[in-house]
Amino acid sequence: MGTKDYVLGTQTDELERLEFQHKVWSEQAFALWQRAGLREGQVVLDLGCGPGFTALELASVVGGAGRVIARDQSSAFLAFLAAESERRGLRQIEISAGTAETLELPHGSLDAVYSRWLFCWLANPGLVLQRVAKALRPGGVIVLQEYLDWAAMKHVPRDPTYDKLVAACMRSWIDAKARIDIADELPALAAQCGLTVEYFKPIARVGSPGSMVWRWLQGFYETYLPKLVERGLLKETELRDGLPLLRPRGAHDDRLWVAPTMADIVLRKPQ
Repeated sequence: MGTKDYVLGTQTDELERLEFQHKVWSEQAFALWQRAGLREGQVVLDLGCGPGFTALELASVVGGAGRVIARDQSSAFLAFLAAESERRGLRQIEISAGTAETLELPHGSLDAVYSRWLFCWLANPGLVLQRVAKALRPGGVIVLQEYLDWAAMKHVPRDPTYDKLVAACMRSWIDAKARIDIADELPALAAQCGLTVEYFKPIARVGSPGSMVWRWLQGFYETYLPKLVERGLLKETELRDGLPLLRPRGAHDDRLWVAPTMADIVLRKPQ
C-alpha cells in the first residue's frame, strides 16, 4: 500500500474478508500464473502480499526448491503469514518487511513478480516497476492484476441509490491520491522500463445474489462505507438507504452485481 496504512485496516475481521476475497480471485490468479510460466524452482516476489494468502499458494507453485519473497509494510499481516508458514512447514517463504518503494533486491535475482491491487495505491508506480524490473532475470515476468475501470461497477437493473455509493468511493480514491485505474497506465510505464506487454486482458465479473462475487463486493462495502460517512464523503441517509441494496432479497432476487473491471497483465523482460 505504498507509504500509507492499508485502507481497510489489519484487524481480525479484515483478515477474514481478505481471505474470502482471495478465494474469489484464486482461480483467476492460478490461470494467470500458468500463462506467465511460473513453475517449480523459481524465485518469485509477492509484492504487497498483505496477510499472505497468495504467497502461500505461490509457495505450492515453486515448491520446496523455489522461494517466495513476501513483501509488505504491515507488521500484523506479516506476523500472520510467518505463523501460517511455520504451521504449514513452508520454509520457502521469506518474509520481507517494508514498503514497495524501499524494496532493494540484487539485479537479476528474480524469475517473477506478482502483485494484485498494489500499484494503484503507489505514489510513484513507475519507479517501483523500474525497481522490480531491474531485479528480474532476462526473460523474467511481472504478473499484475489491477483495476482498469473501477467505476464500471453497477447493479443491473441500474439503481441510482447504489450509484451514489460508487460515486462516494470514487471520491475517496481521489482524496487518497490513488490512481485507481492504474491498468490504463501500465503498458506505457512498462515500455519505459524496457518491458514488453505479453498479455493484457480486461476482466469483468458479475455476481448474482449470494454468489461469491456478490458476497465479496458486499463485504467490501459493508466495511468501507461507514468509513466514508466518518470522512464526510457519504451522508448517513445515503448509507442507510444503500445498505439494504447490498443484501440478497430472497429466492426471487434476479439482480446482478457487476464488479469493477480488472485487467490481467503479463510483462516480460527481454532475454
